[in-house]
Amino acid sequence: MTPAQTEALRWMQKHGGDAAVARVNGGGRYILAEGETGPFTFGTARALINAGLAEYVDMNGKKAVRFRLTEAGRSA
Repeated sequence: MTPAQTEALRWMQKHGGDAAVARVNGGGRYILAEGETGPFTFGTARALINAGLAEYVDMNGKKAVRFRLTEAGRSA
């Protein structure tokens, strides 16, 4: 795990383990949890998902803009 992924994981653990990806005009994205902006990029969040430390939250059969830590991510 990279230092950025470790920092993102720790931040998510401290902020409830559930986050949302907010999109802005022009294609930018940022991470929100408990009213705060995450100190990492969506690419880092995707790396956590790919590593099995986080997962997308499925809403009505569609991949949502929300994701949360898995059991492995909460205990890492």
